[in-house]
Amino acid sequence: METRKLSSCALAVRVALVLGGALSLPALAADPAPQPAAKATVSKDTSDIERIEVTGIRASMKASVNTKRFSNSVVDAITSEDIGKFPDKNVAESLSRITGVSVTRDFGEGEKIAVRGTDPSQNRTLLNGSAVASADWFVLDNPSRAFNFTLLPSNLISSLEVYKSPQADIQEGSLGGTVYLKTFKPMQLDANTLKLSAEEQYSDNSEKWDPQLSGLYSWKNDDETFGFLISLTRQDRTLVREGQEALGFVHDDNGTEEDQSDDFWRPRVLGDAYFNQKRERKTGFAAIQWRPAERWDLNLNILNTKLDANNTNHNLYTFLDKNFNQADAQFSGNHVVAGSADNAISQLYVIDRISYSKSKAYDFEGSYDADVFKVTMKAGFTEAEGGTSRDRHYQFSRVMDHVTFDGLNHTDYVDASNTESRDQLLARPFDWMQEGARTMKDEERYGGFDFELPVSHGIFTDIKAGVYYRDHDKSQRQTGTRFHWYKDDQLNGAWPDVLPGQTNWASGVLGQYSLSDFIGGDSTANYPLLDTGKAAAIAYPAAAFASPTATFLFLADTWKVNEKIYSAYTKGNFQGEGFRGDVGVRFVKTEVRSSGYLWDGDSTAAAISLLDGYSLLADAVDPSADGDWNVRQATAKHSYDDILPNLNLVFDLTDDTLLRFSAARVMSRPDYVDIAYHESLNIPTRSGQRGNPNLDPTRANQYDIAYEWYFSDTGMLSGTFFYKDIEGLVKYEDIQTEAYDEKVGKNVVVNVTKPINGAGSEVKGVELSYQQEFGNFGILANYTYTDANAKEERDPVTSPGSGLTLGTSKHMANLTGYYENDWLSARLAYNYRTHYYDGISEYGSEVFTDNYGQLDGRIGIKVMENLELTAEAVNITDEDIEQYHIDKSAPSKKYSNGRRFYVGLNYSF
Repeated sequence: METRKLSSCALAVRVALVLGGALSLPALAADPAPQPAAKATVSKDTSDIERIEVTGIRASMKASVNTKRFSNSVVDAITSEDIGKFPDKNVAESLSRITGVSVTRDFGEGEKIAVRGTDPSQNRTLLNGSAVASADWFVLDNPSRAFNFTLLPSNLISSLEVYKSPQADIQEGSLGGTVYLKTFKPMQLDANTLKLSAEEQYSDNSEKWDPQLSGLYSWKNDDETFGFLISLTRQDRTLVREGQEALGFVHDDNGTEEDQSDDFWRPRVLGDAYFNQKRERKTGFAAIQWRPAERWDLNLNILNTKLDANNTNHNLYTFLDKNFNQADAQFSGNHVVAGSADNAISQLYVIDRISYSKSKAYDFEGSYDADVFKVTMKAGFTEAEGGTSRDRHYQFSRVMDHVTFDGLNHTDYVDASNTESRDQLLARPFDWMQEGARTMKDEERYGGFDFELPVSHGIFTDIKAGVYYRDHDKSQRQTGTRFHWYKDDQLNGAWPDVLPGQTNWASGVLGQYSLSDFIGGDSTANYPLLDTGKAAAIAYPAAAFASPTATFLFLADTWKVNEKIYSAYTKGNFQGEGFRGDVGVRFVKTEVRSSGYLWDGDSTAAAISLLDGYSLLADAVDPSADGDWNVRQATAKHSYDDILPNLNLVFDLTDDTLLRFSAARVMSRPDYVDIAYHESLNIPTRSGQRGNPNLDPTRANQYDIAYEWYFSDTGMLSGTFFYKDIEGLVKYEDIQTEAYDEKVGKNVVVNVTKPINGAGSEVKGVELSYQQEFGNFGILANYTYTDANAKEERDPVTSPGSGLTLGTSKHMANLTGYYENDWLSARLAYNYRTHYYDGISEYGSEVFTDNYGQLDGRIGIKVMENLELTAEAVNITDEDIEQYHIDKSAPSKKYSNGRRFYVGLNYSF
């Protein structure tokens, strides 16, 4: 149990909190509403009966400017240009055009966002004020707190706001900022509103066309007491990502233990990757709004979205960690950037996966507005599931005479002077198979109350207070199926003494087929691709799953984390002559239960021991255990308290200019995989990860000063200085352990990284933003400078990630130009960010992502009153994603996702 005291930033708000706290009553964090400068008393909320009448880029800019201008907090906003028409296809891409917001694009479209030099997991995304559970489909993504925006079609969103300075009535958990997404409500729209969209998407890497279909219908009665809205979306994408990879880096000691000046890093494995995927996203959203009496407003939102993401990954690996020739090495600094290795193993390794991600959310909000007070209740449930429900592995190997490499490029020689021919490649034997599954679940139940009371005590205009409860579960389960094992009744008393006539499935296929039996169709890769249907028929027919084939549980990768979060807050809005703002404090208690498996001895043997009839195999894997691995489930408990004060203050310097100041204490909970009771090992690469259930959250004191000039309805010039003093950032320490390698039949040493709380960092920066119209033309431009300095020494060898701050690009910029008249709307937008530290790879090595810029464009032509013809292009200049290890001279990955083009029609009624 840990209790936190008020930090130094609380001094800025202590006196005001005493005034506001004296009037606090129990309540819940409801939809935070900006407080306009002219507002002196609490009036009935009329936002739901406002009509959306003005459309287009200009109207969107005006609404966004007003949201920013009249908010008490440091907020940036984006508003839909029309019903079902957000500025970008992807909400994350739209967010990236806001100052201080960065986005990840691992597969060519925005997935996760980060704010002001933080990691995506340190920023929360709320839909209509509540969390939406999410689970990633990609097998290498660990269960995270980051929201995956590929699950949410942008046509659902009416507006979004990014709160960079907190308010006490907004849920805690964001270190950088909170993204607040709002959907349309039936009372906002005219009765019988209909919006239809049909598009075709072309991806130049896959050379495929895919449909994009959506529809929205909204109705309400004449009395505007009842209404409903339904939205349906289907979006397909055929994705091909080509890449080169260095999977992990080995640190070699080239001198004495005391003198590390000539130690160096070298790549462990090089790979030529070809990833193809068929995505199919289906989303349904329904909203019901009922006003049974004049003062009541009841809202129910239901979201159901599913992404089918089946994929196949081919990779031609060359293992350099054996027989590396140090005499041939070429160096850049302390990195080997070119060299050779003898007798190197080469593997064409293919994994065919059934992957998916699905989320559901049921959110209810009811309010009673009595003019003299307002009460709001919120309750809901959200659940998600995702991952890989089945992956099938195919391996085709040979030992090369020698290999030469230069950066990510490598040449494999079958003898002294000849490279491998196509016929020699096709003759490679099928020599390994296995099947597995790794799925994740995410659930949250929540509820609470709000109470808002108008007051006339000094400068205070109204007081809000509330309580909120969240019960959150995150879990992972991983299994493996093996086809080369023998059961006890097939053995003559011990492994591997097999009785005459006994066999297993693997012995009948491994070594009996070659790559030529598995391939089919055209290939744009550097090698032939598998026909997965033909391959499955050979290696994985129904007969393959008969005994003695066995499926076992990965004990170290099966775990569950439960968090019970109790929070309460009080908040006061105030206003005086030429100033306004809010002050508040949020009290939070977090109780963590992390459950997983423990065992004695080797983890593989322990897992096998749970199967019926495989005790002799378990004994052979780990004879030292004497048949008893003592497999058991265990739970670690941890709790911590946080007191989070905040102050937002706005001074109206003139009618068009204002000055903002904010101070706050914020926190972000550790990522789930870091606090899970688990140990995940990657035996082929000799690397792994271990959880730490006793991690504390990362906390920060933050301050903002902003100047804003609003020189027209859509014109604005602003500058913001921000500062964060962060403590307890997660870093990783290296631990060595032994584990069983079933391919070589013996224990091997594995380097495992374990998360611990580090010293923290200091982040400061400047955000500049400008937008203006010039007749039918307009421009939006912004720039963010971020300087992050860790408070600890840099030690990439024994503590990877130390001395670094996740997700921080020093420079980020956006430039958008547009033209709009009655029948034409056109936009060209460029987004850029410099390199940043991207975390620890699955192989235990630090990953940095290099500079990246993307140019997108859109044009819309109104061909009829209610019909628009559209064309859009994403990543017009065909930029690649490039990563490196510590130094840019040591590339680790290079991926090409290609360009995407859209053509379509939008109809509205």
